[in-house]
Amino acid sequence: MGRYYRLSKSITEETAGEILREILEIEDVESAEFTEENTKILVKTEKDKYPEVMTRIVNIFSRVGSGCELSFAGFAY
Repeated sequence: MGRYYRLSKSITEETAGEILREILEIEDVESAEFTEENTKILVKTEKDKYPEVMTRIVNIFSRVGSGCELSFAGFAY
């Protein structure tokens, strides 16, 4: 199962690439991809792993994306 998250601000392609690289290094992340011109990200992991995985991803966005925050935008089936 996947979940979409909306970004709080625009990020560059370079920043998106760095964020994605770090996210894909997280052991429990099955996949991650930006959608809608880098305004959303789709993250796939096991249902019970989302709290731990998303805590790390939120920190990556804040650090690499200069304060960029995420908000839940929906499920992907």
